[in-house]
Amino acid sequence: MGFISSDRSQMDLLGYSINDFAKADKKCRFVVDIVSQLDLSELFTRYSDQGADSYAPDMMLAVWFYSYSNTITSSRKIEDLCIFDTRYMYISCNQQPDHTTLSRFRKNNIDLLGQYFIQIILIAQDQGLSDFKHIAIDGTKVNAAASSKHSYTEDGLTKHIEAIRQDIGHYMQRCDFVEQGASDELDLDTLRAEKQRLEALEEKLLHRKKQLQQRKSELKPEHQSNHRINIIEPDARFMPKASGLNYNAQATVDVDSHFIVSADVINEPNDQGQFMPLYNKTEDTLGSDPDRDYIADAGYHNLDDLEYIGKNNINAVIADPAKQNRSKYSQPTSMAKLLKEKRKIERSDFAYHPEEDYYECPAGDLLIPVRNKSKSTVYRASTCPKCPLAKYCISSKKNIKQIHRSHREAYAEHMANKLQSPGAREFMLMRKISVEPVFGNLKHNLGFRRFSLSGLLNVKGEFTLMAIAHNLNILYKWMHKKRFTTFNYASVGTIKQYIAMSKNFMTTLILNVVNKFKFRIQYV
Repeated sequence: MGFISSDRSQMDLLGYSINDFAKADKKCRFVVDIVSQLDLSELFTRYSDQGADSYAPDMMLAVWFYSYSNTITSSRKIEDLCIFDTRYMYISCNQQPDHTTLSRFRKNNIDLLGQYFIQIILIAQDQGLSDFKHIAIDGTKVNAAASSKHSYTEDGLTKHIEAIRQDIGHYMQRCDFVEQGASDELDLDTLRAEKQRLEALEEKLLHRKKQLQQRKSELKPEHQSNHRINIIEPDARFMPKASGLNYNAQATVDVDSHFIVSADVINEPNDQGQFMPLYNKTEDTLGSDPDRDYIADAGYHNLDDLEYIGKNNINAVIADPAKQNRSKYSQPTSMAKLLKEKRKIERSDFAYHPEEDYYECPAGDLLIPVRNKSKSTVYRASTCPKCPLAKYCISSKKNIKQIHRSHREAYAEHMANKLQSPGAREFMLMRKISVEPVFGNLKHNLGFRRFSLSGLLNVKGEFTLMAIAHNLNILYKWMHKKRFTTFNYASVGTIKQYIAMSKNFMTTLILNVVNKFKFRIQYV
């Protein structure tokens, strides 16, 4: 098996070439050339050398890249565009692949998109799009492809299974009657086929019930009774502050260029524990840089990640969701101030002295360690009942103040102190104008509010494809602004075109174009 010819410069009998189709839209040329710079060797090896000729995989990849960058995710829509739209005719070499072929290509090769995503980032890095020194991290909920109406609690699933079993018994009786010569509106083969379909459905539902029970065992008791599973797409979940079934899409974004430098999808309802994998992905892609800064919102604040940040000297700022629980100051809040404010006294009003290992309360009492647990230490005061602040400090059920301090609390306190610096506060404001607009662009401008594919592995690939589309748009606009000042290599033909346009710079351009620059003139 070979590949159908895709020579865009070949002249037609009527005197035109496919290249003529793309004069009005240079982005399609840009996407085609970006794909030509990618290492597609693994993609090509997936094609057999037997059978009929196939569409060239680089052409198919370019079609999907360009489609997603233009808000088109439907294979049927792309099929029509390849017939009637000159931009798609150029990218597809006027070969008009059908929607089944397009969909199969995306599904079969979606696991390779991570490689191409990284290669495009390296192209942008090589071009000097940004120094990638400031990285923001965030997540957003994206609707799953499946409908939420196919979701059941454990009780609902049990009832559904019982109803299926009753239907199976009903069809078994009908099969027996037909075998005994009784009449029925359906023949025996049809009845047996329907019975087998119901039995397969019963087996599927039993498997979903086991999955649901496993998931419930990992939840807090108060969340177990209402937890549901979708029988069509069990990886998707109902998540707080989001409607319907969702996945949690994660991204790290370069603050200066809004370029996505790493992307992932999880089915956990919150962002806990995602800083480390996103940080490692980013460093692996861009190359390790001790001067690179990271910023994340309070959803990523947890002791595991804070310990990792502290031990590895990572320049990171993560917002604290519980500021009132951090003892950041060397002296406690004054008693006079608290009596005047008449407010609840928080742990932040206490001062922790690490050298002597005790807490000092606003009234001057010392809370000393009285019991060590596996993950924390209990500190207890001594004179609380006589303290004038007792009613603001101690709950009605207790008569003594106790503080449970995690063995890793120092990492949280270090981050809390870092957040107090003017530079950190300014950096936190940068997150709102960097990563959040990227998600806004993906959802509003590119229309990416729901996944087209099902299953966690597939949606990971599809979100990577959407991130590629976002990055291609940014890279193209950036190159377009540079006009005739940024390209890395040029063919003899493009050099001649440029010389004809600007004779005054002919000598210097001939010497510098081939050696220094990267993108062909026709893209800009």
